Amino acid sequence: MMVLILLAIWAFGAFVLYTDPKNISIRWASATAFVGGCGFLSAVFDETLLPLLTDAFPLSTTLPAYLLAASRISSFLCQVGLPYTFLMFAVYSGDFLSRRTKTVLQYASLLPPLAMLAVTPIYPVLQFNYWLMITWVFPYFIGASLILVLLYWKEKDPLVKKSRLFTNILVIFPILLVFITIYVMRTQNNYDAWRYNSLIVGIQFLLILVISVKYGFLGVKWRVEKRRLDSTLRAMTSGAQIVNHTIKNEVGKISLYTQRMKDYAEETGQPVLREDLQVIEQSTRHLLDMVSRIQGQLQEIRLREEVTSPASLIQDVLSQLRPLAEQQRIELKTELDDRWLLLCDPVQLREILINLSMNAIEAMKGGGTLTLQLFLSKKHLVVAVADTGTGIAKENLPHVLDPFFSTKKTGKNFGLGLSYCYNVMQKHQGTLEIYSVKDEGTTVFLFFPLKRVEEAG
Repeated sequence: MMVLILLAIWAFGAFVLYTDPKNISIRWASATAFVGGCGFLSAVFDETLLPLLTDAFPLSTTLPAYLLAASRISSFLCQVGLPYTFLMFAVYSGDFLSRRTKTVLQYASLLPPLAMLAVTPIYPVLQFNYWLMITWVFPYFIGASLILVLLYWKEKDPLVKKSRLFTNILVIFPILLVFITIYVMRTQNNYDAWRYNSLIVGIQFLLILVISVKYGFLGVKWRVEKRRLDSTLRAMTSGAQIVNHTIKNEVGKISLYTQRMKDYAEETGQPVLREDLQVIEQSTRHLLDMVSRIQGQLQEIRLREEVTSPASLIQDVLSQLRPLAEQQRIELKTELDDRWLLLCDPVQLREILINLSMNAIEAMKGGGTLTLQLFLSKKHLVVAVADTGTGIAKENLPHVLDPFFSTKKTGKNFGLGLSYCYNVMQKHQGTLEIYSVKDEGTTVFLFFPLKRVEEAG
């Protein structure tokens, strides 16, 4: 059992490090996993390897001594290193501390662990003074937890905020329990309470796997629904092209025979027949127009990129929408950080903003507030379009990006607007997220990767 827990912890630490090895906070998260795993490594030495070696080499004293030393060192690293790496993970998770402050904290926080190294006998028996340990271990834990909670409250990017929430839930509470079993219980001479850590870590690991799929953990999110939508869009594009080609051919035949029948109706003096044929002509033109519009929104998007000011683009869009907004008693608000430039296709981005803003205006028939925000988070340049309209029902929210899905009852809507917006964002290596509460309003977030962002000179 200890071997499986050890392998799971270290595999998770390696995976987290692999996802973003240049990120310092990710490195410290990985270090926390590896250092925490050293406690289970000590148990593997004591309860699995030592008995096996003793049975296999009953006359040898060297190998058991080496393993015993390795066990004591592993246990020491876990108990002294875990509070330190957890604190450093929290310190490097945000940007509200300066680089110099982080460096000072990194080295100053090493003093208590080094002091424990100086005063703690390690071999042949590891003898911690746990009352002394508590005097600095729990301040480290409380400081790290407060930093992580503060980062959650200060975060504006909803994707990062949600990830921070679940990271905090899956890290702070389990580590508190681990600290209690390792340090507090041993001040009461209970040296077996640490065995509950296997259950704690097992539950934590399963929750991390489940939540990583749906919400994200430490910035890692396994997306399945996005791949489904991508394949749906590709299939719809291919299908629209085939249907368009077929309809054009058949409508061409209908138009040819309709014109011949109109000529015949004219020659024979049949005005009623001529009017009926004009209706057929109008219907065929409408059919071609509808199919063309569908294909236009689903076809492969080619970006014409240039560095532009998204703040200026938003202002331009709002100036176009202002007359309509005033007519419908809708107040327009902006919160724009105009320091940033974005490498994008300005025409496509403008179309997205118009599409989202028009959706918002249509959702506020009785008036309301339309707010457009632009800000830089730790991982994205974020554009947010928020309204105070009717919102989206909970059962409809998972389907709003699906092609042809629409809650609007007019015949003018094909349910392709949000699919188009999603497709454009994919082309920009970004993503689109929708948050909505029925009868309260909807916010659509556009997330652009930082590699496309530069600061205006």
